[in-house]
Amino acid sequence: TGAAVYSTSNGGNSWTPGTGLSAIPYKLCYVTGSTYFLVTNGGDIQKSTDDGLSWATVYAAGGLLTGIDFYNPMIGMAASEDGRIVKTYDGGATWTQQVIASGYPLWHDFAWANQNDVYVCGTPEQIYKSVNGGTTWTDDYPQSTFDPALYEILFTADGVGYCCGSQGWFYRNIAQVTAAFTVSNTHVCNGGTVQFTDQSFGSPTSWNWTFQGGTPAASTLQNPSVTYSAAGIYDVSLTVTKGVASNTVSYPGMIHVEAPVTVAPIQPSGPTQICGLFNYEYTTTSVPNATGYSWSAAPATAGTISGTGLTGTLTASNTWEGAFTVKTAGTNACGSGPVSPDLNCTLSHQPNVFSLFSGGGYCSGQAGYEIRLEDSDLGVDYQLFKDGVASGAPLPGTGNLISFGLQPTGTYTVTGNTASCFANMQGIAINYLIDPVAKATQPTGPSSACAGTTGIYSASLPANGYTLLWTLTPPEAGVLTQPNTTTASITWNPAFSGTVSIIVQGQNECGNGPASPALSVIINAIPAPVVTGFTSVCKAQESGYSCGYTAGSTYVWAITGGTIIAGAGSNQVTVLWGNPGNGSVAVTETSSASCTGNSPILRVVISECTGITENKAEVLEIFPNPASDLLNIILGSTFKTSVNITVYNHLGQIVYQLAGIKTDSKIPVKIDISHLYTGTYVLRVSTENEVLSRLFVKM
Repeated sequence: TGAAVYSTSNGGNSWTPGTGLSAIPYKLCYVTGSTYFLVTNGGDIQKSTDDGLSWATVYAAGGLLTGIDFYNPMIGMAASEDGRIVKTYDGGATWTQQVIASGYPLWHDFAWANQNDVYVCGTPEQIYKSVNGGTTWTDDYPQSTFDPALYEILFTADGVGYCCGSQGWFYRNIAQVTAAFTVSNTHVCNGGTVQFTDQSFGSPTSWNWTFQGGTPAASTLQNPSVTYSAAGIYDVSLTVTKGVASNTVSYPGMIHVEAPVTVAPIQPSGPTQICGLFNYEYTTTSVPNATGYSWSAAPATAGTISGTGLTGTLTASNTWEGAFTVKTAGTNACGSGPVSPDLNCTLSHQPNVFSLFSGGGYCSGQAGYEIRLEDSDLGVDYQLFKDGVASGAPLPGTGNLISFGLQPTGTYTVTGNTASCFANMQGIAINYLIDPVAKATQPTGPSSACAGTTGIYSASLPANGYTLLWTLTPPEAGVLTQPNTTTASITWNPAFSGTVSIIVQGQNECGNGPASPALSVIINAIPAPVVTGFTSVCKAQESGYSCGYTAGSTYVWAITGGTIIAGAGSNQVTVLWGNPGNGSVAVTETSSASCTGNSPILRVVISECTGITENKAEVLEIFPNPASDLLNIILGSTFKTSVNITVYNHLGQIVYQLAGIKTDSKIPVKIDISHLYTGTYVLRVSTENEVLSRLFVKM
C-alpha cells in the first residue's frame, strides 16, 4: 500500500518506519555516524541524520534515480536515466548533474577502486570509468553486446572489481599487481624476531623487502623473518613485480623495538581508607622504557583494578573488607619490569541504600507517627535526623526492617554508618499533626415535609474535615442516605409525623468534630379520609356522603354514576344518583401543610326502585331547615299507607327512627332532633314500595 524505509536499533527485534519520504525509495547507502542518503523514483535525493527515522529532500534531480553510493563522507554520486549522473563533493550540500554517456543508458550503481578510479554500470550492458574522481568518463567495456542489464558493481579490498546483471551475467576486473603484507608483531623486545607474510594481489613473481634496523636489512624471500637487536622505531617497505608491472608499499615507523624495563615505579599514591562499591584512582610516575603499566590489588577479592597507564582505577568490592595493597610495574614488549613498593590500604563495608517510609500524620494527644527503614545491614548503625539534626542514639542494623519509633512533627532522614563509611538512605519522611475538625454549621433544607416524601439537605464541610456525619433524631422518622460529601437525602417514614432534628459533624482521621446546631423539621401526617354514606341507592335519589373534618383541609370529591348537587369543596356532599348501575364515591383531602391523602373508594349500587313515584317538594317537605330542636315533616297525598321515618348521620348511622306513622297531608309530623349534634343529616321516609330522602342541617 506504500513505500517505507524501516530502521532497527535492537538487532532486528523490532523495526520503525521512517517519516518524510517524498516517493518510492530505490536505493540507500550509509555514509557516516547516523547519516544515510537515498534516491527515489521521483528524482529526489533525500538525507537522514537520525539513523533513518526521518528523511528530508536535499536535491530534486528530476526523472528517475536508481542508485547512490559514497566513497567517503564528502564524495558521493547518484545514478539517473538518460546517461546522467549526479555528483557531490561537499557531503551532499550541493549536487551537480553530468551526462557521461550517449544512448540514454539508465545507470544503476557506482564503485570506487580508489579515490580517483570510479566505475558506474547500467542498462543496457554498459560500464563507464573515471580516472580523475568523476571529472571525465570513458567507456570501460567497449565490447558490450548491450543485451543484459547491469545492476551492481563493487571493488574488494584486494583491488578486484565485480559486476552482476540480468540473464546470469557476472563480470570480474582483475587488478594489476598490488603489494601488501602482514607482520607477526609490530612491538618486539630487542633481540626479537618479526615474521613478515606476503599478502600481495595479482600473483607477483618477485619480492624485494627493506628492513630498517633489521637483520637482514633486505630480502627477496616471499615471507622473510627479521631480527631487531637495538631499541628504536624502524621503517619497512615491499616492492612486488610481475612482468613489467610492479607496486611498492611502505610503512614508516612500523616496527617498534623496545628495551627491557629495569626500574620499578615509585609507590602508588591514592586513598588508603576506602569504602565498598566506589571507584578510586591510584597514580605513579613513569619509568624508562615502559610503554604501559600493570596494576594489581591484593587480595583480588578487594576489588577489580583496571588501567594500563600511569593511573589505575580500583572498583572496590562490597562483599569483602579488610587490609589490602595496591602496586604497579612498567611494561613493554619485553614484559613487566620491577614492581613498585606496596601501598597499604583498608577497605570498609559501604552501607547499602534502603528506602525510608514516607511518614504521616497523627492526632492531638498521640506521641507521633512511626518512622521506619525498609531494610538494614548487619554491622551498620543507622542515625535518624530530624530537620537535619541528629535525633536519638543510632540503631544497629538487624538485617531486616528497623523502626525509630513514634516521632513528632518534622522532616526526617537517615544515614547508615560504619567505622569509615556512610550512606544516605533513600527518601525523606515527613510527620505532621492532623488538626481537629472545626464545628460544623447548621444544615440547610426544607423545614417541613409530608410523611412519605423525600427531602434534600446540605451542609458545608468544616475546616480540617474530609467528610460529614449526618444524624437524624428520632432515627425512625426516615431513611437517610448520603449521595455525596455535603448532601443528604432523607425519605420520610409514611407512618411518622412530628418534629425531627438533623445535625452534622465533620470527620477526619482523628474522629468527629463538634456537632452543628440542629435543624428542626416538622413532618406532617398524610391525611387518611374515609367516606361514609349509603352504598345502596335508587335512581334519582339524593344521598349524603361525608368524611372526617380537619380544620384547614380542603376536599376534592370524585363521583361516578351521580352528580354533586351540594357541599362541593367541603367534607360533606349531596349526590344525585343517575341511572341504575354501579357508582362510587371518593375524596382527596389536602391538609393545611399541603399534604395530600386519598380515601378508599366507596362502591355504590344504584337500583331502579320500581314503584317509587316522585321525589318533589310537594310530595315530601321538611321545615325549618336548618332546625335546632323540632323538625316538621309534611307528607304528600301519595303516601296512602303508614310510613317509616329514619334519620342518618354523616357516617350513615341511624340516629333516629319512627315506624308506622299514619299520614295526613295537612298535619305535619314533628320529630325531636334536639339531642342530635350539629351537622348535616339525611331524613328517609319509606313505605313498602317507595323511598324519599331529604337533607337537613341541625344547628
